[in-house]
Amino acid sequence: MQDTNNIASFHQKRDPPRDPAFETGVYGYDVEKTEESGRKMSRLGGPSAIGITNSEAGSMASVGKQVEMEAANSIKYRTCSWQKTAALLFSEYICLAIMSFPYSYSVLGLVPGLIVTIVVALFVLYTSLIVWEFCIRHPEIRDVCDLGQMLYYGWTWVWYGTAAMFLLNNTFIQGLHVLTGAKYLNTMTDGATCTIGFSAIVAVISWICSLPRTFDTLSKIATLSAFFTFISVLLAAIFAGLEDHPKGYNTGGPTGKLYGEPDVLVVAIAGTTFVSGMNAFLNISYTFIGQITLPSFIAEMKEPKDFPKALWAVTIAEIIVFSVVGAVIYAFTGTKYNTAPAFGSLGNEVYLKVSFSFMIPTLIFLGVLYASVSARFIFFRVFEGTRHKGNHTVVGWASWAGILAITWVVAFIIAEVIPFFSDLLSLMSSLFDSFFGFIFWGTAYMRMRQADYGPGWATKRGIRGLAGFALNVFIIFIGLYMLTAGTYATVQSIIDNYHAGIVGGSFSFRIMNRVSLVNVLKASRRCPESSQWTRRGFSHGRTGTLSQPGPLTYKECTHFEGSRASVSLLRPRLAQSLQRRHASTEHETDGLKRTALYDLHLQHGGKMVPFGGFSMPVQYSDLSVGDSHKWTREKASLFDVGHMVQHRLSGPAASLLLEKITPSSITALEDYHSTLSCLLHPGTGGIVDDTVITRLGPETFYVVTNAACRDKDLAYLEENIAQLPNPKYVDWQVLDGWGLVALQGPLSAEILQNALVEAEATDLEQRDFDLQTLYFGQCKHFILKIPSSGSGSAPILVSRGGYTGEDGFEISIPPFMTQAFTQYLFRSAGPDKLRFAGLGARDSLRLEAGMCLYGHDLNDETTPVEAGLSWVVHKDRRTGRGFHGDDAILRQMRPVRDGGTAPTKRRVGLIVDGAPAREGAQIVKPDDGEEIGTVTSGCPSPTLGKNIAMGYVKIGMRHPGTEVGVVVRGKRRKGVITKMPFVKSRYWKQAAGTAPG
Repeated sequence: MQDTNNIASFHQKRDPPRDPAFETGVYGYDVEKTEESGRKMSRLGGPSAIGITNSEAGSMASVGKQVEMEAANSIKYRTCSWQKTAALLFSEYICLAIMSFPYSYSVLGLVPGLIVTIVVALFVLYTSLIVWEFCIRHPEIRDVCDLGQMLYYGWTWVWYGTAAMFLLNNTFIQGLHVLTGAKYLNTMTDGATCTIGFSAIVAVISWICSLPRTFDTLSKIATLSAFFTFISVLLAAIFAGLEDHPKGYNTGGPTGKLYGEPDVLVVAIAGTTFVSGMNAFLNISYTFIGQITLPSFIAEMKEPKDFPKALWAVTIAEIIVFSVVGAVIYAFTGTKYNTAPAFGSLGNEVYLKVSFSFMIPTLIFLGVLYASVSARFIFFRVFEGTRHKGNHTVVGWASWAGILAITWVVAFIIAEVIPFFSDLLSLMSSLFDSFFGFIFWGTAYMRMRQADYGPGWATKRGIRGLAGFALNVFIIFIGLYMLTAGTYATVQSIIDNYHAGIVGGSFSFRIMNRVSLVNVLKASRRCPESSQWTRRGFSHGRTGTLSQPGPLTYKECTHFEGSRASVSLLRPRLAQSLQRRHASTEHETDGLKRTALYDLHLQHGGKMVPFGGFSMPVQYSDLSVGDSHKWTREKASLFDVGHMVQHRLSGPAASLLLEKITPSSITALEDYHSTLSCLLHPGTGGIVDDTVITRLGPETFYVVTNAACRDKDLAYLEENIAQLPNPKYVDWQVLDGWGLVALQGPLSAEILQNALVEAEATDLEQRDFDLQTLYFGQCKHFILKIPSSGSGSAPILVSRGGYTGEDGFEISIPPFMTQAFTQYLFRSAGPDKLRFAGLGARDSLRLEAGMCLYGHDLNDETTPVEAGLSWVVHKDRRTGRGFHGDDAILRQMRPVRDGGTAPTKRRVGLIVDGAPAREGAQIVKPDDGEEIGTVTSGCPSPTLGKNIAMGYVKIGMRHPGTEVGVVVRGKRRKGVITKMPFVKSRYWKQAAGTAPG
């Protein structure tokens, strides 16, 4: 009843004298009923738009009056036909965002994805018809701001709030298109100028294109834009079908199938999280939502009654194009290889560039369209009722051009200056689209029906009224859900990315020579730390300096996202970083990265601590560190080592690179064999990092390095690849997101063998297998499908070895399978055989095995000889040289009598009485206390019941049995130099041929 009183009061206060135009207009609508349906169509109240007086509104209250008022003007706005309006809608909706649908289908599954596409399209169609009906009742509405104020009882603050959202949304979209165009120009011109220069060029071009003052003129450009977009997506779908394999289907093993065949999910896999599903849903929804511009379009139609024709045409085209293109590309790329936008899935770079280039008019025009909508919002309010609005005057054109220029300058500045620009755009879309896509229109329906039928309107109309009421309550609920859950998903994604430090800088003047379009498009979903491989390509620019295009920053990743794609293409990137089924190491908390198994650690009672930039488990609630250590020695433990950095190096110069930076004989390394090695500094021979190198093929290598050295190692590899005679002959991929677990202990072979048998695993040659014939230092690819997981089949790389001294395996797992495989391994083994183990047990186990920890026992100043690792210098390299630091290292290895230089220190093992010696403890002579060395690692040995340590001593004190003093807590303790390993290793070695040993 209160609403009725408000409306009546609103009429009394704001309504002008009744104009005949309110009774019947060119629509043929009567205030009480329509001729077609007999349904009432009452106005909500008098005009409430800011800037329009009651008398002006009265004269504008019908389309006929407005057309009549414009008749003498040289610029006429009410001139758009429904066909031209359809062109504007086509250009707004049929855009780059289409190419993100394969991603959404990979998350939701093909069938649910198609259903969501159709349902969302129909909801948007329905709410758009509500917008149209509201505008039909109130022809003086010029844009969504007028509509919002009228909808909410003429409240002025609603108009201002809506205007703020309206202008922010449009300006940020303009900024996104400035960056999009700049990225494209950078790509096609080989970085001829800096990013900001290209951004300025695009802003100027866009300003020129947005100068037409009527939508009637812009519709001609829109038609071309929509046509080229259709060609672009059609070519992408055709090219995806023509290619033998999608991008990323390359690599590793004799059959070249490391990542597996493309797999298409009919429904979502088990374990798909709420956040990933929500982001996939939002990705589809935001592509359709565009009602914010509809009142502006309707306001310039000559026959607004024909607007539904344009709307139906566009909706049908959307459903067909979105569904067919999304489904076809997804069918060819599968879950593992699809990117957003899907151009990045094309392996042929010519195909990619050709298809994407047809998208360029749309990337420019969509920014132009939103600029025009914003400019007319301001221009109409400033010049309403003056001759400058509808005529060719200097003031009118100068003002129009100036307003447009301001919007483009502001768009340019905020896009370049605000480091978190993309995140703001994503957050604003979550907030604004909930209102402009749903809440406004559910409310509008109820306000109109109440105005038509009065209080109790829902029950007065029977089933139809109740159904309409329920449907629009549901629409409002969807808007509120997107406002809350959608904003939560966005904010959580932003938090994760900012903890990762993925923030762009202001005014980037960085020259991007030879930025591969493949990498840029691929990055838009999976960079900088992707669930697929991050490709690092190298080439030389015209100046001869190194150009390194990847991995791109988060801000760079979003540059290829356009207008309506602003969030819908931002979404996949954010969703992917949150998906647990894709093992991205991008998940972070308190500034620490998370591995794919983070949630499992918490479920198993893991106590998480910082380690190597990651949040890692130090122990679990079921076992103490000492008990976990003993469990590993007696049964089997699983260690999450997903924080380690996995690389793939291939190409004609891969061996050359590895022989340059390590002392290993890469040419002598057999296929599917591994070697422990060191990355070396040139000149000094100091250890950059220790590493394991595995040959997977003639010129294909799998390399693992330490997480704590990630930044240093990546810079080191970049530099050394660039220094090769032909850097392009090395293809370096960082397998970010791939899982890596270490199964260690005497029962590990039994556990893994049984698990592989249950999963019906085969090797890549499709032969049966027996882990008894896989020896220490060897590896093999196995193809398996985890029972009841829905994750599809894919290869895993199983390497025999580890960091504990026990028999065991390190297993590299594709991102989408990491968590499922780990859970399956635990189910298969049972808690009586297999438990999780953390960093605490890993440290004591590796120390008993005499293994080094980089940053403690190894560093940049220590050579392999000083570290007791002379054996990593292969005998073939001791004469041929050719590796970093060869002179210094080989001189240390030669006897002094032959011109060698003995190292001044040597790594040794110690057994210490009393309290355990920790890192930094002094090692002294037992008689006079002269310092002779330093402890680098130490702990009590659960196996021996003694305190063990590792450290460096002067070369003359290194022999086993030598007594020394170790200063612990200010007190000198007795120590004895001891041969390592402290506990005999039990690797499964081919030399023994039978039991470990």
